[in-house]
Amino acid sequence: MTKKITISLPDELADEAQASGNASAYIAEALRERRRIQGDLAIMADLWGPGWQDGISDDDSARAARLVTGGATVDAA
Repeated sequence: MTKKITISLPDELADEAQASGNASAYIAEALRERRRIQGDLAIMADLWGPGWQDGISDDDSARAARLVTGGATVDAA
């Protein structure tokens, strides 16, 4: 089942979604990925307790982002 909605995006995100060729599928996949990440973070909080991520440095975050993106540059914001 699908539901049609109208959303507003910043220009660069709208351009990216449109460039994908199927903006609906692109946005749906992004939302699924966000849900997966939130689930993973909840699992880590269950395993290591609240605040487990407090000891992760910006360098560690940047290194992890490079591993995930195959070396592409990712903004840490």
